[in-house]
Amino acid sequence: MPRAGFGLVSGMAWEVAAPDEAAPIEGLEVGGREPPKFVGRLLTLRGVRGLEEAREFLDPDAAPVPDPRTLPGFEQAVARASEAVAAGEQIAVYGDYDADGVTSTVILVEALREAGAEDCLWFVPRREHEGYGVHAGALARLADEGARLLVTADCGITAAAEIAEARGRGMDAVVLDHHQPNGPLPDAIVTGPTLAEPGHPLAEISAGGLALHFAQALLGGGNERWPDSRWLDLAAISTIGDVVPLRGENRRIVRDGLRALARTERPGLRAMLDMAGARNGAIDAETIGFQIAPRINSAGRLGDAALAVETLLEADPERARELADDLDKLNSKRRRISDEAWKRAQEQIEQKRMEHGDVPPVVSAGDAETPAGVVGIIAGRLADRYRRPAFAYSISEGRAVGSARSQPGFDIAAALERCSDLLVRHGGHAMAAGFTVETRRLEELVERLAGLAETAIFDKPGAGEAVLKIDAQVPLERVTERTAEWIDRLEPFGAGNPAPVFLSRGVQPRSVRRFGKPAADPLSRGVRPQRVRQPGKEDGAHLGARIGEWEAVGWRMGERAAEFTGEIDVVWSFRRSRRGGRELEIRDFAPAGAASA
Repeated sequence: MPRAGFGLVSGMAWEVAAPDEAAPIEGLEVGGREPPKFVGRLLTLRGVRGLEEAREFLDPDAAPVPDPRTLPGFEQAVARASEAVAAGEQIAVYGDYDADGVTSTVILVEALREAGAEDCLWFVPRREHEGYGVHAGALARLADEGARLLVTADCGITAAAEIAEARGRGMDAVVLDHHQPNGPLPDAIVTGPTLAEPGHPLAEISAGGLALHFAQALLGGGNERWPDSRWLDLAAISTIGDVVPLRGENRRIVRDGLRALARTERPGLRAMLDMAGARNGAIDAETIGFQIAPRINSAGRLGDAALAVETLLEADPERARELADDLDKLNSKRRRISDEAWKRAQEQIEQKRMEHGDVPPVVSAGDAETPAGVVGIIAGRLADRYRRPAFAYSISEGRAVGSARSQPGFDIAAALERCSDLLVRHGGHAMAAGFTVETRRLEELVERLAGLAETAIFDKPGAGEAVLKIDAQVPLERVTERTAEWIDRLEPFGAGNPAPVFLSRGVQPRSVRRFGKPAADPLSRGVRPQRVRQPGKEDGAHLGARIGEWEAVGWRMGERAAEFTGEIDVVWSFRRSRRGGRELEIRDFAPAGAASA
């Protein structure tokens, strides 16, 4: 891809897709209409190959419905749960404390109760007490309460020892998990996408997506597309909250789930949407990623994830609003604590940069002041800022409990497995993982991971460079509502299906203003502002402008507002405004010609 210099705001090189890498897909029609050539080019850049695949991408309903019964263990899992319901066995659902685990827990509890297990128990661990995954002590308590069938949600695939102990207490187990196994499977009925052959149409689903299919099968649903939308809203939150790729089935779940979310009758979700200011505007993937999932996650990060489960299960509107308000307060507290931890993490990384002359291949930061509940947020911000595999941790009682976020080309879960001799416990995905290590071995762990990352990523030409990838260069005057309508067909955007990014040169802004509350980190794009306040009542962290016929916003670019003048080159993408209309999101800008190749 040809380079186009460096941006003024980000300092990143602009990399515009070359024509031969973005060839159009000839003969493409949707609903009897031939889309503009740029649509086919955008599909090609997103890995779509061939006419049939392109049609299915633009019209997901035309794609074959994947059959979950082809997942290893799926039919046996449904059969065992059905058997337990019919026999009146006490069933307990054991979930995880993040948005994926919480939503999949709610789906399974509601489905089992609807199937006939009216007194179905549920449990989600507390981060500071039981920690991640299945905890033997919690299983013992469930067994004492009479549980005879354990159903896990978003955990369990690595819990061979714990489930063996539970079986000794008289419990069978059904494991629904989308994580990678890191040893022998538990003595249980195990099903999940990581057990399927590569290329399986459900290979990338979240735990919530797996729970959705399980619930449908448990209640007698066939292999048709969603017979109802009872759990699509929750499955969409799970899919976006766990940042799984928005391709194939995941994209369909989110597309249909967003529609379900807009009309949800769940009192807790409706209250959360109201508090986020999203009920009267457009609800999109950004709404979930920056408003709803963080509220659900806040319970597990700073308190007890049971609060989030109760909020989503609660049928009484007044009680649900009280619970949602508690989540909202926790989320505000989480933002404050994570901002403070983020400042300390940056200071640690910059100190290491000064000592060694460069950022190491793996960045790591943490201390005793950082709560374990925010280390995932810090790891994500570090990975975004430094474009390195990143580890953030909390230190307590001689152990570091941490979270890891990776970069393309480096399987972080596999890397931790190669360091398992140093670890107390670990698990996760290729791009995100968790771990516990004794503090005396922390430095050795980081050094070994740095060596693995050096080989996997940084030995390659151009590795580690900060690059803003641009799909196409287009004159702004040629961008119309029709352009936006065709791009809408590529939604929902997220991991694996990023929003198209365009470069328009020689733009002359018609107006510029500053608005919004200041962010803790002006360069981080990890968290967007919660509310956009009215002009004249704020301190100007963000940039608002009118360019061409479009309103535009540049998050955390307020300090650069004076430079957004004259002729400039602008990198942008479409976004939905709070009123539901379209506007441009400014990704970067520079004086006209300053960023030419």
